[in-house]
Amino acid sequence: MDKVRKLLALATSPNPHEAAAAAARAQALIETHRLQAWMDADRAAVEDPDPIVDARDQPLAVARRIRRWKTALAVVLGQANGCVAYTLDSGKESAIVLVGRARDRAAVTELWSWLVQRIEWLSATHGAGKDKKWHEAFRLGVVDSVAERLSEGAAEARSGLDETALVVVDPARAAHRDALDRFVADNLQLGRGRAVRVDAAAWEHGKDASADLELP
Repeated sequence: MDKVRKLLALATSPNPHEAAAAAARAQALIETHRLQAWMDADRAAVEDPDPIVDARDQPLAVARRIRRWKTALAVVLGQANGCVAYTLDSGKESAIVLVGRARDRAAVTELWSWLVQRIEWLSATHGAGKDKKWHEAFRLGVVDSVAERLSEGAAEARSGLDETALVVVDPARAAHRDALDRFVADNLQLGRGRAVRVDAAAWEHGKDASADLELP
């Protein structure tokens, strides 16, 4: 996480394209560390000491109304890092909650904090004078593009492994995901998300602008 923070701290250019490239590099770094941990665990034959937790006491965000783009971003980051993100309503406030192992939730939280600021900055830069619906659609477009870049970063990390390593990593990855899915099925009753209608032009603008997002 220290390496990821340093990498993100260097991505301070006002050019939006440089912000998606920094997040992708950070995701590749996180994925490389995760793959190495699985290989080390296999060699040591030690049970994973990091249990899956429903971390509702450590929400990613709390607000009277959670913006759809923030929920979408949390879901994208969770999928990229072995977590499940969901919204929890309690009283007058809603929260975005992560389910997963502590190390995976830490990766999501680090990327989340950095990306929320960068996406809001991009939206303000490209949408001066636009209404809330435009900004929501723009930010969702950025999130969709970020999802693609993070997937590329994870694939890049995996491509550096040889066949011997993949024999260990692929079953570990599947078991990692199966355990998460079982935890969610056994402990949570999550409903389906609702379809979202957005300004198509603003969404497309957001996707284009995200090329300036340096994903570490």
